[in-house]
Amino acid sequence: MKLRNLLLYITAFTLAAVNSSCKDDEEEDTPDPRIRRVIFSQLGSNVEFIVNDTEAKIYNYDSLTHGTRVDSLYPSIYAYSDNKIAIQYSYDGINYIDFRNTVAMDFTKPVKLISTNTDNNSKKEYTLEVRVHKYDVDAFQWTNAGTISGLEETILSQKSIMHNDLMWQFYQTSGACKVITSKDGVQWQSRTVDAPESLELSTLCNIDDSLFVQGKSGAIYAANFTALQFNKFEAITSGQLLYTLNKQIWMLDGREIKSYSKSGEIKVTQPVHDEFAVDTVRSFTAPSGNTILGYLYAKKGDKAEIWGADRYGNMECLTNTSAGLPYLDKAITFALSNSTLGILGGISADGKYSTTCYTSNNSGLTWAIDQHKDLSNTVGALADAGLFQTGDKGEFLLIGGQTANGQSNKVWMLRLKKLLLDEAFLNKLK
Repeated sequence: MKLRNLLLYITAFTLAAVNSSCKDDEEEDTPDPRIRRVIFSQLGSNVEFIVNDTEAKIYNYDSLTHGTRVDSLYPSIYAYSDNKIAIQYSYDGINYIDFRNTVAMDFTKPVKLISTNTDNNSKKEYTLEVRVHKYDVDAFQWTNAGTISGLEETILSQKSIMHNDLMWQFYQTSGACKVITSKDGVQWQSRTVDAPESLELSTLCNIDDSLFVQGKSGAIYAANFTALQFNKFEAITSGQLLYTLNKQIWMLDGREIKSYSKSGEIKVTQPVHDEFAVDTVRSFTAPSGNTILGYLYAKKGDKAEIWGADRYGNMECLTNTSAGLPYLDKAITFALSNSTLGILGGISADGKYSTTCYTSNNSGLTWAIDQHKDLSNTVGALADAGLFQTGDKGEFLLIGGQTANGQSNKVWMLRLKKLLLDEAFLNKLK
């Protein structure tokens, strides 16, 4: 009897173990309903979505650029066990779909997803949020900082120069050359510049305390910031004044690029490239990596080419006409402190004033329209305005400029919205 009971006990134990094993096998064979990856091909391959199973949330770590449309997206959703999970999605109610990227979904607000395995015996619920910046952090916040008396006159040319922590805005009218100076961009002082003829102030540049500029006749004049009395610089008799670079005066003389010392001694003479169009050149200097380059913006056909020149006069075409950069007469050219070059506003070939900003993030090799930094509707379309970068890396002053209705005498403060948001955030922490 005892032996029979022992055999029954062993048999029951064995059957229990087998049943337990089968149950484990069944659980292992149950497809996993969890979502492994979510990809929106319309948003670009660099947008990676995080699947947080602990909190049942799916989201992109870096918010998308302000204004990105997410109201009609086709997400690709992948499971752990296979790629054939069914997805329920819900806005106000629940709709059931066999998800094969055929239904456009609106992600302007978080969407509830319920993934179901192929046997429909296991589910997992998630909240999927496509995060988009609520503010255009790369745009400028434009603030009217006032008006300046005198700038409403018809201005033939002007130039902005920072010197000794002062903003110097030179401008040439039909009757006189003047300059206004300011330390804060709010209070301005006006002075008259002594010059023997009308000056082409787009060529104005300085080496330390010395100013150099070209007159309408082509003659080169020199002055200092204290006296502001321009006298003829006899050492240079021909050529087009470009800029100062490496503490030298750079000229375009026929098919040669030349440099002179502050005293007028010639330093560099280099032939320009055969394909370089020497007419209609506008020039500026800006950082390129760890060096400073001279940039020559020239018209070729109905497009623009940009050439770079180093401190030895070596020239290279950085942006040719195939890049599609239009030629804008009297365009503002400037460099942001983060090495982004910009061409803002200007007058197009058909005489229209532009609000467009073209920027380059690779030292002028490629350019694109930067709608974040276009002139605002409040400011309007401008050409040949002054531009200062103040002590803050993200703060600028835009002064005057031509409009279709005449000369502007307004001063605009430009600050990157990101800086304003950062400041607001820091103030909240205090």
